[in-house]
Order: sequence, then structure tokens, then C-alpha cells
Amino acid sequence: MASASSFCLLLVVALADSGTSTRRTLRSWVNWGCDEPCPERNVTAVYLRADGPNDTLHYLWDFVGAPSVLLAVTPPSAWLNISWDDYLARRENSVYFSEKPTYTFGVIISKIIEFNDVNDTALIDTADVKNTNVLRTEYFNWRRVSLSQKSELVNLDMEGNSYHDTANISRYGSVKLSLQGFCTLDHSDMVPHMLHTENSTLVDIILDHMQTNETFSKSRFAIELLAVGGGNPEVPMFVDPKKSLDDEHTPGIFEVVEVRTPPYNNLDGTLNAGSYLQWRPVSYSNALREITSSTETIQYPPKQVFNHTSIIRNSMLYCYYGEATDNLLMQKIMVSLGSKGDGYYKKSSYLTWTFMIGYGTPPEERFSSLVIMIISIGLGLPLLIMVATGLYLCVRRVPKRHGNVYLSR
Repeated sequence: MASASSFCLLLVVALADSGTSTRRTLRSWVNWGCDEPCPERNVTAVYLRADGPNDTLHYLWDFVGAPSVLLAVTPPSAWLNISWDDYLARRENSVYFSEKPTYTFGVIISKIIEFNDVNDTALIDTADVKNTNVLRTEYFNWRRVSLSQKSELVNLDMEGNSYHDTANISRYGSVKLSLQGFCTLDHSDMVPHMLHTENSTLVDIILDHMQTNETFSKSRFAIELLAVGGGNPEVPMFVDPKKSLDDEHTPGIFEVVEVRTPPYNNLDGTLNAGSYLQWRPVSYSNALREITSSTETIQYPPKQVFNHTSIIRNSMLYCYYGEATDNLLMQKIMVSLGSKGDGYYKKSSYLTWTFMIGYGTPPEERFSSLVIMIISIGLGLPLLIMVATGLYLCVRRVPKRHGNVYLSR
């Protein structure tokens, strides 16, 4: 009996969700330090400050140009500053810190690409130029839908519509973006319930009734990100799909995709993990986000980008990095939404993609207490029954042997 109990105890210890994290305190401001020009121009730039015991993570979520996220790690005494006239004019060095960050990383949601999947492969790299349309996100009209600011969670909801670019291309329909900042390790309430740490931001994208090219009969969409920041610019970011035994939080999905930046050298010369993007390869075709409405996403190898400065000039990251981007890591990441045989975008006119932007080592899914209890019962109960049965048989045989000895005297 003792051995069975020990086995169950060891099982619980081995499978326990023992992930530890440092709790951070969140503070956030909309249009930090901007007085007159921001309300007049319908500007949204959220400064999120996540204070920990040893450092501070600063986030800037920007929708003045192409939607962008800047992440910076500094000492706790540092603050972010914005020179608003220059910032709104997209001039370099208009975003700066009172103390030099030890690490920075940025992501631009740069393009939404429509492609005509004539062979139903769901692969964008098989579509030629004539079967591809590029929508640049800075040409959507972005408006703030809601903002929730708490010390445990900050949530921003934005909506982009009325697309009209310099090539005189117009589209109706909307792109909905939600960003969330967290204070500790947990799963997000938003399906697909991504595991986040106190060092990460969640980005959720919805393509809702986007107008498609009338000459495309089999339209699908892909999303292109630009990743900019620290790390060796000659070392490519790498994609690392990981299998999981547990689909408790995202039923039917047993995989997590990670894209990680190269490590960087700290000020003292030590090598530290850089940043990462992480997502589950699933998209949902309605707002309920049930397993019956799920389809796949397909990721492609990151590609190096040239002409760094010109590519990011219309984004907030240019306001921070400026001409220095020529010496930084910059790569583009492509993810297409949909899978072969799912009916294309026109079937539902609704698709989602959710991903995490994080600093440090990506979190790993572990079994929850409920799953551990079920496994423990499933493995431990039969073992306990076997031990109890063995003890019962032994006890039952002992009196019989003594009785026979007594009668033979």
C-alpha cells in the first residue's frame, strides 16, 4: 500500500503544473503626455508599463500608422518619453527612454495579403503575382473600440475599416485587433486560451466580412509581420513547432508554434534569450470559436528583409529605431489562414489568428490539476485495487493455515 501511495505521489509531482513566474504590476496610459493634437487626430498609442522586482518591461501599442508593438527591458527607474509633434510626423528618435534599455524588440502587423487559391492548396507561396493582392495596414482607418486598464490586465480593442490606399484601392469590411498585457503566468480567457507569462503581450486578429477581389473566386488571406530588434541580424529566426499531449485549453489542437530570435549579449557579456512569437496553428470561422468552426493556419520560414529603414518608415518602430534599423535584426513572418477543403474565406467571411509576443524563454504547457487528478485516478486506482486484493487473499489464507494446524494436534 505504501509503494502505491508513493507511486501516485511521484506521479503528481512529475506532472504538476509547477511553472513559476514573477508577478508584475501593470500601469497604462493612452497617448502618454499628449495634450492637444491627439484628440483632434483620433490618435491611439497605449503605453503599458509592467514593473517587476528587478526590471521593468515597457510596451508601446501604436495605431498611428501600421499597427505596431514595441517591447523594451530597462531598469525599474527608466521611463518612456514621446516627442509628440515629431512622433505624429513619424520622425526618428521621437520615442526614447530616460535610461538605455538592455533589450528591445518590435513587431509590425504590416500586410494583409489576399490570394486566389485556384488549386485549393491553402499555400500562399503557390500563388503568382496576378492572383495576389496586398493590403497595407496603415491605410485602414483605425478607431479605438474599448480600453480596460487594471493592475492585473490591460485590454485594448481596435477596429480598422474603410481601406483606401495610394493606388486608389478601396475595400469594405473590418480588421479587428485586440491586445492584452498580463501580470503573471496563466492562460488567456480568449480562445484559443494561449499560455502567457508576465513578459508577454497577446495579439488577436479578426478578419470580419472583408471585401474580396471580385476576380478571385477562391480567396484566402495571409498576415505578414515584420520583426525588428536585438540579436545577430545575420542569424535567421527559427520556427519550432512543438507537440503537446494535452488539448485541455484548446480542444483538438496538440501543437504550439514558436518563432524565436537569436540570443543577445547582456551588458555584462552573458548570453540571454531574446524574444519570441508563439501561437497555436488554428483559426476560427465564427465568433463562438468552437472546435466545429476551426480551421488550420500555415506558417512559412522567416525571411530576411533588406532596405530596413524604408520598410518601417510609416510605423512607430521607425520613431524609436530610426536609421539604426540597418544594423538590427529584421525579418518577415508569414502565416496563412485556412486549410485545404475548408470552403475558402467566402464560406464564413470570418477568420481569426491569435499570437503572443514575449520576452525571454517561451512558456511550456503543463498538465493542469484536473488532468493530473484524472491521470492519478486512472493509474493509481487499478494499482490500489491490485494491492488491496493481494492483501485480502493473504489475510484470508492465514487463518485457514492456523486452523488446520490446530485440528491436527
